[in-house]
Amino acid sequence: MTRQWRGFLLLLAACLAAAACSVSRIAYLNAPPLALWYVGGYFDMSDPQKAFFKERLSRAMAWHRQNELPEYRRAIEALIVKSQAKVEVDDVRAIYGLARNYYYRAVEHLLPDLADFVVQLDERQLGQAERKFADDNRKLVRESVKGTPEERREKLVKKYVDQFEDWTGKLSAPQREIIAEAVKGMADNTEDRLGDRRYRQVEALALARAKPPRDKLIAQLRRLLIETETWRRPEYAKKMRERDERMFVAVSELTSTLTPAQRAHLQDKMRGYVKDISAILASR
Repeated sequence: MTRQWRGFLLLLAACLAAAACSVSRIAYLNAPPLALWYVGGYFDMSDPQKAFFKERLSRAMAWHRQNELPEYRRAIEALIVKSQAKVEVDDVRAIYGLARNYYYRAVEHLLPDLADFVVQLDERQLGQAERKFADDNRKLVRESVKGTPEERREKLVKKYVDQFEDWTGKLSAPQREIIAEAVKGMADNTEDRLGDRRYRQVEALALARAKPPRDKLIAQLRRLLIETETWRRPEYAKKMRERDERMFVAVSELTSTLTPAQRAHLQDKMRGYVKDISAILASR
């Protein structure tokens, strides 16, 4: 499980981290089969496993719809009001923290179901997942060394600019420079990110093979997916905090430069999410 855990106000992209991948009406209402297709890319599931996965995820989605979506809607509505002017750095940081809490709360709710699914996996399936992990990691490494360091940095800047423009519409050259300066000042964390990824993969596979008692398995999954500060390298955690702070400042500065048209674009985007959430809630 990875958090996809990645839009305007990085906090906004998060602001609704669970919402970002679930607020689209079509995606939300079709989450169980979409998730089944995604997980099926890592190993072949038996028919009973597929039925179990779909039933548990459907149940979790019902919980999410009833308990989480109304909070997402309130948070976005509050953000629409706040976005009428510059969003101060402290507010950006607070919204990002709120988004992370939403994500962790959703993961926490899923942990028992995840544990019950993991113990059903046999060695053949775990071998398939292990090979898929290794293939994904090789692709990440190949991508990380394409071009010169300057070319890779420019590619990263473009990625961030594209994400922001999805929320604001076309940015001016000075606005794009705000983002570029923030990104160019970030420390390269490719090796750290790959190390994190590999550690989670190895630990998850070891847990699935050991099949510890359910409460211990849930606790260990919580440690891997939520309590990352208990095992993540301090130097990587520091890089991530510094990256986040740079983006908080950049986002705040950018919100002070938005034109009326850009602000309207941003607010229309958020109102679209509110509309989708309302439609999902009304479809119960």
